Amino acid sequence: MVSGLRTHPLFLRVWLGQACGSVGDQLLPVAVSLFVIGRGGGVAEVSLVLGARAIALVLCLLAGGVLADRVRRSRVLLGADWFRGALLLVTAAVLPALPLLVMPAVVALVAAGEALSRPAFRSMVPTLLPSDMLERGNALVSAAQRSATVLGVLAGAAVVTFVGARAALFIAGAVFAVSGLTVLRINDGAPAALGRSVLADAAAGLRAMRERPWVLAVMSTASVQLMTGVAASLTLLPLIARDRLGGDLAYGAVLAASAVGALPGLVLAGRWRPRAKGVAAMCVLAGYALEPLSLAVALPLPVVMVCFGIGGFAVEFFFIHWLSALQRGIPGEVLGKVLALDQLGAFALLPVGYLLVGPVVAVVGAGPTLIGAAVVVVVTSGLCLVVPGVARFADPARDPDERAVGGARADTR
Repeated sequence: MVSGLRTHPLFLRVWLGQACGSVGDQLLPVAVSLFVIGRGGGVAEVSLVLGARAIALVLCLLAGGVLADRVRRSRVLLGADWFRGALLLVTAAVLPALPLLVMPAVVALVAAGEALSRPAFRSMVPTLLPSDMLERGNALVSAAQRSATVLGVLAGAAVVTFVGARAALFIAGAVFAVSGLTVLRINDGAPAALGRSVLADAAAGLRAMRERPWVLAVMSTASVQLMTGVAASLTLLPLIARDRLGGDLAYGAVLAASAVGALPGLVLAGRWRPRAKGVAAMCVLAGYALEPLSLAVALPLPVVMVCFGIGGFAVEFFFIHWLSALQRGIPGEVLGKVLALDQLGAFALLPVGYLLVGPVVAVVGAGPTLIGAAVVVVVTSGLCLVVPGVARFADPARDPDERAVGGARADTR
């Protein structure tokens, strides 16, 4: 994969820097969650940390897309990386004196930098590679992000366990500082400003979604599952890991298993193209219910890791087919807006889920909360298939193969 890209050193340089930054993005919430628990925090405090990150991503993602279309992308990346690096180095220096309530704010600010850098990097890739190399470059980006997830969560758990949270924050800050160095003196050109307002662009994307009920149905299903299954699993996992799975290293191992399980999901989705793509994707997505279910039952660590690996496989398999369906089924002139709204919609209810986990656990307990989340994942996956078009991830009146041809033409313009 890398061999064909060696003649494009600028791309590899920026890719390497952003891969390092992805490690920092994944390391931070793990390290802060363990730090908060070590200082006596519980479900409510962990929920605040994870919820703050999700809220910042939701609020800043669209702003990042707008900024990437109006400012040189290399400057956006440099500013976002060095802002995060400086913030974390300062936080690490004064960490012993900081109250726990400050940590969600730190995580939110770092997540804001992440939200600004995501669209800038994705839109910068075509300026660093020729058109016929974009697929290979994007595949390398995705592989790096998956690898960063594994490395980040393991590094966060290991450093906090053996050295301490302060060292983890210093490492994350240094990683972002190095990431910023990779975009210095790269002149990628200033993008042209958009002719329409942000609200007008968003309205065009919303119209395209309203005209396709299957798109709204799948987006809504994903949002509900994130609010329930993901929020419950990720909030309660560090506490359950410490109580009965073996400690903080077990927490990192379970998250890493989820990321590792996603890799074969990516490979299978790329090779297997069932005619009823929606049926296959939604049925496989129901397998994510194993993640919260494995935490609700007293299972040994290896079994929990396998369940989280299956959950990661399910999410990645679904996502590849879903993204491909949007690229085929949405007209090229509004595709970018719909993709942005899809990501925003997916994250919109996640902060609500994080904030609700604490109160729900206090009322019904951790086990029933996790079982309820698993039930929601399975039921919503099945109900979504009732909506016309979902079964094939395409407009019912159109042949998805025809849309694939149209989408390919639009992508080459």
